Amino acid sequence: MNRILYLHPNEIIYFMKKLRKISLLFATLFITTLVSAQAFDDGKNLVSLGFGFPPTSKITQTLGQYVNDQNYDYKNYGTGIIKFEHGLLKYFGVGLSAEYSGAYITYNTTDPITQNVYTVAVNSMVLGFYGRLNGHYPIGDHLDIFAGVGLGYLYTVNSGNENTPAANSTTNFRQTALQFDEQFTLGVRYMIKEHFGLFAEIGSATTTVQMGITLGF
Repeated sequence: MNRILYLHPNEIIYFMKKLRKISLLFATLFITTLVSAQAFDDGKNLVSLGFGFPPTSKITQTLGQYVNDQNYDYKNYGTGIIKFEHGLLKYFGVGLSAEYSGAYITYNTTDPITQNVYTVAVNSMVLGFYGRLNGHYPIGDHLDIFAGVGLGYLYTVNSGNENTPAANSTTNFRQTALQFDEQFTLGVRYMIKEHFGLFAEIGSATTTVQMGITLGF
């Protein structure tokens, strides 16, 4: 025998009041989350210090041309990074970044006429300077997802020497180059405390991966 569930009108009113209170509670929590302190916001300043790896062709393109020479040996010391960003709007920030990378190579090459073997050593220094525009999607007061573009210049200095033991001679040289460059990166930042956090970025830059610490104020 089927039984019909019957609710008294007072029970229905009581249930509707409870449902309205629960809805208001969730709405309040949602709004509070949106207006509370954010990991990134208008007027916020961020200074990031980090390290990048591995070097992309933007750094290795000059030294990489000797990769097929004899006894080619390449060492890269990594890339140091410093960035400053100011929250221009709630979801956008503008800033500056500077990067430094050092590398060292040695290789041997043979003069096709004299058949003398040259031992070449090159120290390479690459400095990058960029203006940046980032778009942010802050999630609460800890997590910040962002993507950005950087436009600037790479200044490269290659200095070294060519040593010819057979001729008992050494030739020093120095080459410089300035070229326009751009960056496109995607990153995430986690603010452990209000003024301290960690960040990581990947993308098309002087290095594929960048990571480090962020100071906020």
